[in-house]
Amino acid sequence: MLSNIIQPIADELALVEDMIKKQLIIKSGHIGMFAHLELSYTNKIIRPALVILSSRIYGCDLKKTAALASAFQFIYMGSRVHQGVSENDSDYSRDGCDPRDGSQFPVLVGDYLYGKFFTFLSEAGMLNLLCPLAEIICEVHEGSILRRRLNGQKHSSKLFREVVRKETAGIFAGCCFISADVSGAPKKARELMKKFGLNLGMAYGLMECGVPAEKTAVYLETARNALSLVPRAPEREIMEEIVQYLSGSGVVLRRMVI
Repeated sequence: MLSNIIQPIADELALVEDMIKKQLIIKSGHIGMFAHLELSYTNKIIRPALVILSSRIYGCDLKKTAALASAFQFIYMGSRVHQGVSENDSDYSRDGCDPRDGSQFPVLVGDYLYGKFFTFLSEAGMLNLLCPLAEIICEVHEGSILRRRLNGQKHSSKLFREVVRKETAGIFAGCCFISADVSGAPKKARELMKKFGLNLGMAYGLMECGVPAEKTAVYLETARNALSLVPRAPEREIMEEIVQYLSGSGVVLRRMVI
């Protein structure tokens, strides 16, 4: 199970989860009352885990690592909320509908989550990362726009894979590349981490869309090959186990309980 694989970084993940949970409480209550924040276990931990593992290989300090992991998770959560916004009338009070199924509150919650990623970067002294993270956010939303044009296209289509690359793989690549960069990794190492994250993200994103694991083998093999050139370390071994886990898995779900 994935929980067993990432056990060596359980303390760091718990710290990130606690940091995030504290930001989900506002004066009006938990923001989950106003937007759907339900995530599968895998989607709760996979992006923070990649940040933590990529940072630890190259020796980034825990404070910056936790802040960056939280920032990436806030970006992911914000994008998921915005992607799920209803296009129907947002005045939910007319028929007593759940406010989470409207548009007004979910849009505001998504904006709030994006704002929190900025706060975490500011407090950790990493505002220099605003530009690359903003580019990732733009890519995610561009992917969501392209998704409207799919019209039932097959998973093997060029457009479908471009949507996955922008919506999912770009964040994975950023988790690995930016974490290595912040940790002082040399250029070649940063590029290897980016290649690893991008291909792992392509496989992950396709499986989220129902593509069988065997159909994503080319991406997982490319990720594995890139990782083999990264300095040998316990963190690299954990990432190799994650690749292996996904190689035989179709367990990724978009929504479950928080």
